[in-house]
Amino acid sequence: MYSEWSERWGRDGTALLLDRHPDIDAIICGSDQIARGALDTVRDRGHRVPDDVAVIGFDNWEPMVEHSRPQLTSVDPNLQLLGRAAAQQVFAALDGHTLETGTRNQAPRLVIRGSTVPRS
Repeated sequence: MYSEWSERWGRDGTALLLDRHPDIDAIICGSDQIARGALDTVRDRGHRVPDDVAVIGFDNWEPMVEHSRPQLTSVDPNLQLLGRAAAQQVFAALDGHTLETGTRNQAPRLVIRGSTVPRS
């Protein structure tokens, strides 16, 4: 499902998802903001996170993941490393170096928190 990237859409989209698929046990969201809204609706509907429904976000944006209830598991694309690599390419081009063309891949990492595993 697609819409605006906001907590409100996370709440509304999750409500639609739970109405259509009441037995769903996990939700993966395209951003941490959407995932925060998803967490709200999952809890408001009486489900336990992560025991009944696990929730994963994307961005690993500290204000979102650390202050959600429970703390949000998130895919971290390592934007700081990505930005550094892009800047290095710009500086190399400015210095007159020939750059490789094509796509470069950077592996993300999954930061596991309480929204996907029960607290120990």
